[in-house]
Amino acid sequence: MKLATNSKAAQGTRFVERIYRLRIAGLGLGFFCVASVFAQQHRGFVLWALLVFHGFFWPHVARRAALACSVPSRGERVNLMVDTLLGGFWVVAMQFNVLPSVLILAMLSMDNIAAGGLRLFARGAVAHVLGLLVGLVTLGFIFAPISQMPVVLGCLPFLVVYPPAFGLTSYRLSLELAQRTRELERLSRTDGLTRLWNRRHWEGLLADEFERCRANRYASCLLLIDLDHFKRINDTMGHPAGDAVLQAFADLLRRHFRAGDSIGRYGGEEFGVVLPGATLREAHAVAKALVQRVREKCKEASAECPCTISVGIAQLTDDISDYHTWLLEADRSLYQAKTTGRDRIVVGGFAPVQEAARG
Repeated sequence: MKLATNSKAAQGTRFVERIYRLRIAGLGLGFFCVASVFAQQHRGFVLWALLVFHGFFWPHVARRAALACSVPSRGERVNLMVDTLLGGFWVVAMQFNVLPSVLILAMLSMDNIAAGGLRLFARGAVAHVLGLLVGLVTLGFIFAPISQMPVVLGCLPFLVVYPPAFGLTSYRLSLELAQRTRELERLSRTDGLTRLWNRRHWEGLLADEFERCRANRYASCLLLIDLDHFKRINDTMGHPAGDAVLQAFADLLRRHFRAGDSIGRYGGEEFGVVLPGATLREAHAVAKALVQRVREKCKEASAECPCTISVGIAQLTDDISDYHTWLLEADRSLYQAKTTGRDRIVVGGFAPVQEAARG
């Protein structure tokens, strides 16, 4: 629960920082929009001071306030509502001058939609109205919508700079989301401990290989591998030691097999390997080399994998109707290898042939 809370806080902090950069650009440029109107209206000190504060000091105050909240993203949404309310106020203060008024309201609404969707947009619309009402109560109603050339020039920097800045921020966010999506997809396919394919994804690869073999009429073999007496490691050395053994063996499998071979953790201390295009003879040679390699490492003083392995092999033949049957044949071979002494290979099929790895 604490880890999830920390993750949400980190995401909220990133959200605050994105809005902070946009707020600096948007309010800084928006200052010149409103200032171009105020200069023509000869506004007094109070409105100028409020405009300077909102344009250049408020972004920093808003960032600190949001980061001080227990949920930074929630505090930042409050800041957005403050921006939106002041946007409505500036429309009244500018006496409804069309170009800067439309520009400010549109950009603030765009920010709200990007930050919180239609729900935050609707709340922003209410904040706009409240800002208009505050302006009307404090400043009165004067309607002067014509935008003269100095006002147009004052709005140009906002029009030219802010939309690309907003687009760049959105683009970076989309790249970040795409990267996280790819990472989540990878995590959903891999085993958390060994970083091999998990059982669900590996069985999907096995099914795909079965269909390709059937369609293209080529040989393929399946290996199921079990660590002998693995339970003894957990019982005597503890589960962390058992996890380390599984990780070390997974690394060994990655080094031993080809890049195109599909290696997965089938369950517990059991692993599966699909060898596309391999004949039974080739599969047996690869398995025999693996058994010998593990046996030699097992004898080392500081063995990372202090146990031997049993291997069951099943070749895909014409009388195997689906990949489940293929998997069952490999499982039967593995069971026979374990029940006849372990540390050996059994080649399956409907007429199994056993060969001890020692020989």
